[in-house]
Order: sequence, then C-alpha cells, then structure tokens
Amino acid sequence: MATVVTATSLTLMDWAKRVDPNGKIDKITEMMNKVNEVLDDMVVVEGNTTTGHKTTIRTGLPTIAWRQINQGVQPTKSTTKQIEFSCGLLEGLGQVDEELVNIALDKQALRLSENAPNIESIAQTLATTIFYGNTAVNPERFTGLTPYYSASTGIDAAANVIKAGGVGSDNTSVWLVVWGEQTIHAFFPKGSKAGIEHNDLGKMLVEDGITTGAKFMAWVDQYKAKLGLVVRDWRYAVRICNIDVSDLATARATTDTSANICRLMIQAMNLIPNLRAGKAAFYCNKEVKTGLDIQVFNKSNAFLSISDIETGHPVTKFMGIPVRRCDAISNAETLVS
Repeated sequence: MATVVTATSLTLMDWAKRVDPNGKIDKITEMMNKVNEVLDDMVVVEGNTTTGHKTTIRTGLPTIAWRQINQGVQPTKSTTKQIEFSCGLLEGLGQVDEELVNIALDKQALRLSENAPNIESIAQTLATTIFYGNTAVNPERFTGLTPYYSASTGIDAAANVIKAGGVGSDNTSVWLVVWGEQTIHAFFPKGSKAGIEHNDLGKMLVEDGITTGAKFMAWVDQYKAKLGLVVRDWRYAVRICNIDVSDLATARATTDTSANICRLMIQAMNLIPNLRAGKAAFYCNKEVKTGLDIQVFNKSNAFLSISDIETGHPVTKFMGIPVRRCDAISNAETLVS
C-alpha cells in the first residue's frame, strides 16, 4: 500500500496556488529544473540480461611475425575477458487526493502539474549517477564514470585522467566522452522499456501519514526508469579534474589564476584513439561553460565557436566538438591524487 507523507503530499493550499483567476491550472515556473544535456547525447541499447549487460572486451592481440620463404609462423590467438555491468531501478510516485481532482476544472492538468516534477527529479538523479554512481557505496544504483577515472595512477584509466592543478576543496571536472556501442554507452535491461516509464495506477487507498490506520482515496501515478552504464573501452573518455572553481572567476582578468582549460581540452582530444568512433562531446557545469562562452568572444581564440545550425539554438563547440552543460557535475569534487 502506498504511504503519503504529509510534508510531501499535495495539499489544498498547494492546489490553490496553482490555479489562475479563471480556475484553470496555472503554468508553474520550475525553479528546480536543471540542465543535463548528457541525457540527450548518450547512446542507449537494450541489455542482454534481465538485470544488466554482459560484454566481451579484447585484452590482447595475437602475435604476428615476419617470415621467409619455406619458414613457418607460430599460430597465436587474441585474449578476451567478459565483464557484466549492473543497472539500477529508479522510481517515484505522484499522489493527489481525489477530492482535489474532483474540484479541478482541468483534472488531468492538475495531476500533470504534480507529476511532472517526478520526471525532472528522475532525470536529475540519472545524470548525477552517470557521473558519480558507485555500486561499492550504493549497491542499488549503477556505477558511473568517476569510479573508473578516480586516480591518475594505479588504475587502467589513469592515462586518461588529466589534473588541472587545483588543490582546494572547490574542484570540478570537464569530461570528454565518445558515445557508441563499442566505446561507452547506457543500457536498459533486456525486455524492459527505455526511458522513463509512466503508469497511471488510478485511484488507490493510501495512508495519510498522520493518524495510524487513517486512509483516503488518491489518484496515483508511477514513474520509473531502469538504466546502467557500460564503459566498454575506457580509452574513449577523458576526465580533466582538479579544476579550481573559484579561480575560474579570474579568467581573462589581469591576474588570471584559472586553469587553461582549452589547452587541457586539446590534450584530452589527443588521448582518444578515434574521435569518429562515436558521438563525441565535452561535458561541464555552468561555471566552466560560462568561462568557455566568454572566451568565444576573444578573437585570438580560434578553437572555440558558437553555432546554431544543428539545433536551432546556440551550441558552443571546441574544435568542432560540442560543449554540453551538465549541472549534475559537482563543484565540490574530491581532489584527485
């Protein structure tokens, strides 16, 4: 049975604040909405198991040799290993007292006004998990990018971790990811649905969360998403870490102490084996992107540009690769050693 917690339930006062002078549900300015363009870019495939995705990675090439006439060559083979990636289930419930729906002129709009934030919350949570999820800490989630690129030494992907020089506690990262089925991609479990699934559960008897055993009828909507991340080839992502956020404010000033992010982005591009192996994009939060956008207007910087040809709205590009804003990327990352 669903449980309604009083502090999070839609009240009559909440409903009244959503009604315009004509009695219709007013459009709500979603102050909590964030920009997470990584969700628009990532390649998503159907997993090959009901709980995850098993993939085979080549770990070694066969040995070849120069030979002379009438001289043989020793046959050899490549080596592989299988890795299974797990997915997580994210779920939310929207509940509206049936009496509130009864008095609303636009009943579906009222329910939608309460349920739309569930979709936004799921999107924000997924974006955060794509970068910071760690099943070693939260086994119910999936492992995101950061655990694979958590150090500059001692791990496979250390070669693709570039430190930007920050030493304080206000650090952020810029990511370069090449999305593709053979590189890095997301997945949903075999036989399930991609994206955010909505189920209208109709009217249900729910507890009011105030008086033990007290119940009322409410319209209930269920929202859920099943997703996992496959880092099939770690060479196709680069993390530029330890970017001091406070120093970004001095960019292009007389006393500029900020990291030279453009130089670091060039280094990142040259660490990728083949930028045409999938869909390449840089990801950064609004503080970093603001600095990059300002540099677009520096005529001496020919690498940065703004274009609206592809999407109809301004898109910042660095040497032809789009720079996406992702608010899920934190300004308080742990310093990478």
